[in-house]
Amino acid sequence: MPIIKSFDLTEKRSQAFKNIVRETFHKSLKILLEPLITLKNGLDLTINDKNYWFFLKISVVIADWPEAATFCLTYKSPNSNNSCHFCLVTKDNLSNIKLLKKEMIPRNHQNMAESLQLNLEKSVSIESVSNYFWRFP
Repeated sequence: MPIIKSFDLTEKRSQAFKNIVRETFHKSLKILLEPLITLKNGLDLTINDKNYWFFLKISVVIADWPEAATFCLTYKSPNSNNSCHFCLVTKDNLSNIKLLKKEMIPRNHQNMAESLQLNLEKSVSIESVSNYFWRFP
């Protein structure tokens, strides 16, 4: 993955620089994963002079909290209103064990893409960058 370097601390903290870093990350994911996604009939792999047919599938991305926030484009600050990259439960309710199921709205590519299109990204604590993974069910 490319690493974008800033000239100084002021540039590094600027919103424009942060947006470039996020966009570069998700465009790089597209370049890296597109061949796997578009592969419809599997492929043949030769190992020790034997041919094996297989179909590639990405089933899960293992990540710690900051990495998951990067993939999901959620704010990384635990002080943000919706800091969880799985759901839209507010920070004040994350430890509420009496929360009703209807109050636990999961994040999904439909509601996050819709928030971005309606310029509501701040209300759900996501960055203003299209997420590569929203293309897939």
